[in-house]
Amino acid sequence: MNTVVVDGPTRERLLGAGGQVEIRDESGEVIGRFTKFTRVGEHVVEGEMPSDDELDRRMREGKWYSAAEVAERLRKLKEALG
Repeated sequence: MNTVVVDGPTRERLLGAGGQVEIRDESGEVIGRFTKFTRVGEHVVEGEMPSDDELDRRMREGKWYSAAEVAERLRKLKEALG
């Protein structure tokens, strides 16, 4: 992955904007998006949280996978992409 180093004022503007930020050039064209890096264990929640009724419905109707099933699926995806 390539790295772009930003100066102090740009860093503060990006971090101060919160959430995901569109990055545009002088003409207004979108050239990318910035999302603040979060450490393992930190979560960024975007959008509305589901209601208690919706969570209950998902618990009743949703399909569940064990941690081993998820790990196996991720391993297969990694192999397919790699």
